[in-house]
Amino acid sequence: MDIQQAQAEDLPAIIHLLKLSLGESLIPKSEAYFRWKHEQNPFGRSPMYLAREGDALIGLRTFMRWEWRKGDHNVTAVRAVDTATHPAHQGKGIFKKLTLHAVEACKQEGVDMVFNSPNNQSRPGYLKMGWQEVGKMPLWLKPGSLFPARYGEAYAQRVYDRFSIQSALKPFTPQHMFPVSKDYFQTPLSVPYLQWRYADCPIVQYGAVLEPHRFGVVFRMKPLKNFIELRLCEVWCEQPDALSELKKAISEIRKAIRPLMVSCAPTGLVNGKLGFWGPYSKGPVTTIRPLALTDLKPFEHFNAWQPSIGAMELF
Repeated sequence: MDIQQAQAEDLPAIIHLLKLSLGESLIPKSEAYFRWKHEQNPFGRSPMYLAREGDALIGLRTFMRWEWRKGDHNVTAVRAVDTATHPAHQGKGIFKKLTLHAVEACKQEGVDMVFNSPNNQSRPGYLKMGWQEVGKMPLWLKPGSLFPARYGEAYAQRVYDRFSIQSALKPFTPQHMFPVSKDYFQTPLSVPYLQWRYADCPIVQYGAVLEPHRFGVVFRMKPLKNFIELRLCEVWCEQPDALSELKKAISEIRKAIRPLMVSCAPTGLVNGKLGFWGPYSKGPVTTIRPLALTDLKPFEHFNAWQPSIGAMELF
């Protein structure tokens, strides 16, 4: 078995392997989606490794580039995401060999850490390869409407049309400076990041209310027992006196949607909890592994780490 770095011409074979290994699901197996996720990411092109036996492609391992920032301290990261093994070659340790190869390559490159949110089936394998569990991501929660609306595609589309993120981003220049927490590691916000992650996302729609130099909130609607969970994926204030405007915008979104509940990740980019309760350990179980950076204490148990819902969503 040979392990090679993937090239652009390998993409059709990669998509074929993903479909063969994983089948079709809510997340599409298409070249367009794969390019958006792994080539257009503003943090950089994903490290991607292939296992071959002769001319046959039998395995794939992809790490998606990411960053975390606290004040002037920037931590480069990769997120362990897409992986596939040809059905005829399962049980040969291909996943482990590819993953450890990617770990060593990223470490030699100088990437600081790797993180992900593996499911119950895959988590033990990651722990055996040096990952450590840091617990469930903290969330703020609060009740939604007393008369919650039922989820429906047409209903959701009307809301997204009203709160169009494409329109909300138009007043921003690419060089716009967003606030940075001095106390917690968070994904550094930028116009290219917001455009890529939320406006251009090919599988999930998002809405937003954004006021340059004042505040911003990016949201999505998730079906919840025939009703709606309003997820605030990114929330920030650029000026202390804009907090009341931010609260008013969230209230306007909430009234338009009438969700059963509202969720938001704790963030140092606003002053206070915006009327939420918590934090509660209700998010995905998260794991981390050191690469070039050996001291990950700020990330253990989310000590000084506040990822947004949008940063940790599976996509």
